[in-house]
Amino acid sequence: MFKIFFICIALINSLGFLSSAEIYSLKKNYEKIVSIEGTDQNSIREGMQSGLSSLLVNLTGNSKILEKTSITKMIETPETFISQYKLASDEEGIVASFIFEGDSIRSYLSQNALPIWLSDNPLILTFLPCIEIDKSIENLDELDRCNTLKNNLENLSISRNAKMTRPLMDLTDINYYESLGSIYPKLFMDKISRRYDIDSWLLCFTKDEFGLLLEEPKCLSSAEQDASSASDIFNDLLDKVNLRRSLVVNKNIQNKTQIRFEGINNFDVLGRILDDLSTQVLIYEVTVLEIEGENIKISLSHYGAESDLLSLLNINENYKKINTLSQDIISFKYKTS
Repeated sequence: MFKIFFICIALINSLGFLSSAEIYSLKKNYEKIVSIEGTDQNSIREGMQSGLSSLLVNLTGNSKILEKTSITKMIETPETFISQYKLASDEEGIVASFIFEGDSIRSYLSQNALPIWLSDNPLILTFLPCIEIDKSIENLDELDRCNTLKNNLENLSISRNAKMTRPLMDLTDINYYESLGSIYPKLFMDKISRRYDIDSWLLCFTKDEFGLLLEEPKCLSSAEQDASSASDIFNDLLDKVNLRRSLVVNKNIQNKTQIRFEGINNFDVLGRILDDLSTQVLIYEVTVLEIEGENIKISLSHYGAESDLLSLLNINENYKKINTLSQDIISFKYKTS
């Protein structure tokens, strides 16, 4: 009976490692398609560097990661991290498709103590008065400025693996805006962000407080008090949001931590827990130590300190730490639905 059980556990763990390929930061390979100037080696290499730079911002969740000395050195030899590439042409010119090796990039990041972003796409509540309030814009310059702003933000969100959503602007939102929006824009955004239960918000204006069209739209965010350009504010906001969901994987430090899951009443839930744990970037081995009623004791072999492991589990919505009087073992509940 127990032999069959542990064979099943081994199978579940192997499936867990396969499913990890679906998590962006843990994918086996990454394809980046880049426009290049020509088919000569210099142009191809510049395309490799451009693709790797974009990928590193996505994997670390940090737009300023390219300023790191270790990353500068990495980008000098982009071919080290590429398994294959191919060239093609379209109406706009020559494009190159590069396949980057996820394992080698993650290994480099961990060796240099650089972060890996470990979250779903962050959701940003975005409010553009030129779209939501000034719906009948007749000034062509203003309309063009508004559409350009909207398109730029959409492109930024795609490039940074983020999602933007807009408020409903029903009577409640309109009343909030009329009472607060023009005078206290931050209070207005704080109020509607609580209404939609979205912590991160972005507000961009195409006109100043006197109603005059700005040369360049100005934006505020939940992470920045001073107004600045859309790209600067958006990237700074994403950097700070992603920082809370990033970890540094140091493979030079290896530990084992025992944890207990409570309220596990069937093998299906246990299988899901083992499957999920096996996909976590710090964990490289999962072992069931003891099953006692609805409590399961598990040993996790992982990189980094115990605190790193707990940080990883704490940012995962599937796990809820249980505060107990005993310090002998760390206990969790697992979200089953």
